[in-house]
Amino acid sequence: MAVFYEQTYEKITSIERGTYEECIFKNCDFSEAYLNGYTFENCTFIDCNLANANVQNSMFQKVSFDRCKLLGIHFNKANLFLFEVFFEECQLNFSSFNNCNLKNTTFNSCQLESVDFSNSDLSGVYLNNCDLKNAVFDATNLEKADFTTAYNFDISPEHNKLKQAKFSLEGLPGLLSYYKIIVK
Repeated sequence: MAVFYEQTYEKITSIERGTYEECIFKNCDFSEAYLNGYTFENCTFIDCNLANANVQNSMFQKVSFDRCKLLGIHFNKANLFLFEVFFEECQLNFSSFNNCNLKNTTFNSCQLESVDFSNSDLSGVYLNNCDLKNAVFDATNLEKADFTTAYNFDISPEHNKLKQAKFSLEGLPGLLSYYKIIVK
């Protein structure tokens, strides 16, 4: 398999299967692309569209996504060995991180509507200004996670680990809705 190092790719729609190290992808359209078995190490995706891309068995090691469209991606099907990602102003609606280790991951100003975080380790995760409408948290480790500026979440304290997680007063209804408590 080919290895590509310190390359910049702009406005492309396909790439050769291989290992990409310290590469930058700008304004690329990989929507519905078959990226099975690729390796991305220390790469940055900027203003890219990867909606519904197949990332099965692909590796993401220290990969940053800035202003990317990542709708419907099943990150849980990727190779999760050394899985480490960062998201800045990304659309991740309908994606799945089921059974993923996202410990200490940063999601900054992201849309996370209907994202599946079930059975995942989100301990220490930082969800800064993120919309979590209909996101699924079930058997999720949220210990020391920071939800202080996140919104539209609905988390069951009985079905998730929340020890030392941080929430704002405005976020409390998202923890109490499970109990059918009305907060005014």
